[in-house]
Amino acid sequence: MLLKKCLDFSATLYIIHLFICLVYGGWPSSVTWWVVNGTGVTVMALLGEYLCIKRELREIPTRCRSSKK
Repeated sequence: MLLKKCLDFSATLYIIHLFICLVYGGWPSSVTWWVVNGTGVTVMALLGEYLCIKRELREIPTRCRSSKK
């Protein structure tokens, strides 16, 4: 479920980037552009997934601090 959210965010960000490129320079016809952006979406989604899982699996501190009087 989380991977879908990371992939959705990454794809949305790169689609916005594509539209900005369309406005300023026309349709990107270079294969290199597509490979770089496809790789970027993939890396961004997988790295986001990894970091989210790493954060969610952190141990929750359960020790209560005692107040000294």
